Amino acid sequence: MIKYLHPPIGKAPEQSAMQASEYYANGKFQNSIETASADFKQMPKILKEYWNRKAEKSPTEAYQFEETGKEKLEQDTSNTVYFNWLGHAAILMYKNGKYILADPMLSERASPFSFLGPKRFSPSPIAAEDLPELEAVVISHDHYDHLDYETIKKIKDKTKYFYVPLGVASSLEYWGVPTEKIKEFTWYDSFQQSDNIKITATPARHFSGRLFSQNNTFWASWVIEWGDDKIYFGGDTGIFDRFAEIDEKLGPFNIAFMPIGAYNEAWHDIHMDPAEATDAFQQMRADKLYPIHWGTFDLALHSWYEPIQTLQSIAQAKNLPLISNPQGQWFSAEENNFDFNWWSQYSRILNTK
Repeated sequence: MIKYLHPPIGKAPEQSAMQASEYYANGKFQNSIETASADFKQMPKILKEYWNRKAEKSPTEAYQFEETGKEKLEQDTSNTVYFNWLGHAAILMYKNGKYILADPMLSERASPFSFLGPKRFSPSPIAAEDLPELEAVVISHDHYDHLDYETIKKIKDKTKYFYVPLGVASSLEYWGVPTEKIKEFTWYDSFQQSDNIKITATPARHFSGRLFSQNNTFWASWVIEWGDDKIYFGGDTGIFDRFAEIDEKLGPFNIAFMPIGAYNEAWHDIHMDPAEATDAFQQMRADKLYPIHWGTFDLALHSWYEPIQTLQSIAQAKNLPLISNPQGQWFSAEENNFDFNWWSQYSRILNTK
């Protein structure tokens, strides 16, 4: 079959290994509440709107980033956690000389093919081959904009552990990641990696699939407990009422990374818009809100900057503790000197008004 002839497609898990999950039935994983993804019948209408839209599909050519602020890491003696947004949902984290990476998609296209599929607006500010040794990599699900074959190939030998939802281990093993490096979880499974690093899979409302398969692997958000710090990583999820449950079991959090982009009424159940992301954030006790899943790929009908523009207006009206900064820039949740309008200089439409 083609999936075995072209490695980036990945490899499906054995169904028998999934049977024990309470969220697995009839050969597919299910959400905890009724959830619909885009109906195939809607695709002609969506594609017509996509090609005829007047939205700003991409930033200007100046939208290029590199790693900045690394001196903060080298000078820190306060056990602070620092973060670096590498685009879309990829977050690199640092504390006390150690690094953790979430949703490692650093390649040019969110696709199994190098010539086809959504292309990044700009390269990752840190290339996969330039990443440091990683204590852990957490993966929310197996979609191409979150799990990338080329990135995994380049980091598998310098990563101590990979944390993945049920079924995703099959692709990682197929790509050469040793089985002993992979921890495969369902929701609320935890692993105490060291004295001060604990990783827990938490609920999400989404779906999975790589080309010819759908929902044969699970999906999750993640909580990373790193010493006294607690980090919530949303990955990719639609709105539901379990954010409060996550907070009750594992919060409060120093920072919550919430997906805000690629929304449309046709896939409302599986992607949050900015208003829903603030609703999810307010279900939790978190000191800061950091938006992810925007500004990297053209994946929806809205303008590339609409998610952050809308979120910024909502956060200002509700006095929410929003953090936003360019890709590649190291920051901590304790900092306050953020330029919230950094993105506007890269819009052709906004700069001509």
